[in-house]
Amino acid sequence: MPHSKSGRNQRTRLVQELDKRLEDLAQLKAKNFSNAREIRLTKVSLGDLRARWKNKQKPLHPAVLRQVPNFTRIPSDPNQPLLIYGSDGGLLAARIRSKRPDLILKLATTIDTLPPVRHYKHKGVTRSDYKTRHLGIWGPYMKIPKYTAEHREHREVHDQFLKDNEELFNDMSAFMGQVAPGVFKEFQRYPLAKGQTRPCGAWASCVVNNGGNNPNQTNVHRDVRESQYGYSCVVSCGNFTGGDIHLHDLGMTIEMVPGDYLLFVDSIIHHSNEPAQGTRKSVVTFTQENVFDYWRRRYQMRLKRHIAREKRNAKKKDKKELERMKRAQDRIRKSNK
Repeated sequence: MPHSKSGRNQRTRLVQELDKRLEDLAQLKAKNFSNAREIRLTKVSLGDLRARWKNKQKPLHPAVLRQVPNFTRIPSDPNQPLLIYGSDGGLLAARIRSKRPDLILKLATTIDTLPPVRHYKHKGVTRSDYKTRHLGIWGPYMKIPKYTAEHREHREVHDQFLKDNEELFNDMSAFMGQVAPGVFKEFQRYPLAKGQTRPCGAWASCVVNNGGNNPNQTNVHRDVRESQYGYSCVVSCGNFTGGDIHLHDLGMTIEMVPGDYLLFVDSIIHHSNEPAQGTRKSVVTFTQENVFDYWRRRYQMRLKRHIAREKRNAKKKDKKELERMKRAQDRIRKSNK
């Protein structure tokens, strides 16, 4: 039972373990990010992007797309991590090179062992030439999260793929724990449904992309079903050049080479890839917003979007009250004349 004493004790122990893990990761951050390149944007804030978030795709204005050649290009640097903050101090994106090339090589090898899949389609239209599959747990249109249909189609093979790359997912999770400790903890503080474990480190799901020999760029989009208060992480592998990532709302192009981890809020930042030459493969880890809805229903988790809405409503109420008091004072002054 979710609210039994044993259940509460179990969640308390989990939170304590996460707090201890975050202490260790804080020490690791002091070492790994001592020489990080920090960029602070003056015209973009994390809070503003979140406030403008909508659960629907909307094409960018053509004038914005024409600015892509003028984006600030951030070269990949194996020795210098990257941290991009908004004007409000919120983390927008972070990049670091993996120190485990063996894990990147294993990822490329295990992707090639996966069975053939249909090209990804949305409403019957092929989104790109990438061969994609969504693995792990999510809960669209369901009260209880389940393994994706693609995962269940070849369950044993996909379970083995996730197991083979367990170290990689843990390494990516440690990266998130260093730069976004609050999200790291929130992603893991509640259990999934009975019999389910997180298959992708701190995240509940991942999408595996295999571009083949001629991978094309993905279209400009936001992953609107993911939390605007969470982060996703992408890692590329294979033998390729190009494929760098445009972050349109930031006016930046982030160069990516095999082994780079890029963490960013893909639900609120429009993004796309440049064309790549060669064989480019990648994995993107994520947790959908509907998993948080499950935790809210089952464990009364307070969702950040609800807290933010309460704060906005409180500010509106305070503003209306101030306006009412001002009008009352004006009436008093007029009556005393």
